Amino acid sequence: MWIISKEGLIVLGVVAALAALGLVLVLLPPRDEAPLPPASVTPAPATTSPAPIPVPAPVPPVVPVPSAPPAMTPAPVAITPVLPASGPRAAIDGIIYAGEYAHNTSAAGFEIHWTNDAHTLRVGLISPGTGYLAIGFDPVNRMAGANYILGAVTAGGVVTRDDFGTGPVAHTPDVMSGGTNDILEAEGSEASGKTYFEFVIPLDSGDALDKALAPGSTYNVLIAYHLTSDDFGAWHSRRGAGTIHLDPAP
Repeated sequence: MWIISKEGLIVLGVVAALAALGLVLVLLPPRDEAPLPPASVTPAPATTSPAPIPVPAPVPPVVPVPSAPPAMTPAPVAITPVLPASGPRAAIDGIIYAGEYAHNTSAAGFEIHWTNDAHTLRVGLISPGTGYLAIGFDPVNRMAGANYILGAVTAGGVVTRDDFGTGPVAHTPDVMSGGTNDILEAEGSEASGKTYFEFVIPLDSGDALDKALAPGSTYNVLIAYHLTSDDFGAWHSRRGAGTIHLDPAP
């Protein structure tokens, strides 16, 4: 008789239990396996046409506008005086008419017109400025010894002065040196940036501070003028010299 120990019985029992469990597992019907969840698939983005890129409207070309040229001072233009065609030939009115005077000459842009008889000398002067003007008759040493007549057209009227050359570059009014003002008539006007001045003086006033002039003789003359100033004390803008010939006494 087999004698089985207590430990052997335990082992046999464990084996028998395991065998029974295995049989049960074998006899059970197979289970349907749960399907695996579908893989997560990120849908591809829908194919779309790219948004149109806005095309800017054509811009017309910019035409440069020329800027105005800087203001420039116009260059002075020499203007030949236009004398009236006719008029009173003996009137001293500040207007010099064509043919009014028997003779004329020019110096330094300055015009001298004159007529004489046996006793008087009529003179018409035109200067290219609006300041004073002057003429000196028969100088001895530059300005010294000359009989000067000065004139200016001002807002208050025509201003005149009878001077005498007291030095090479100086002259003073006759009335300040004991003489007299011997201008018989005078008148003047301004037009087109020029001054017109007429006067009458005696050929021989008897004043020691006037130069006696004789009909039929030739004399040197000095002229001077200022472009803008009527002040006889202002230094002239320009000066010049010339000659005049007086007609013989009729």
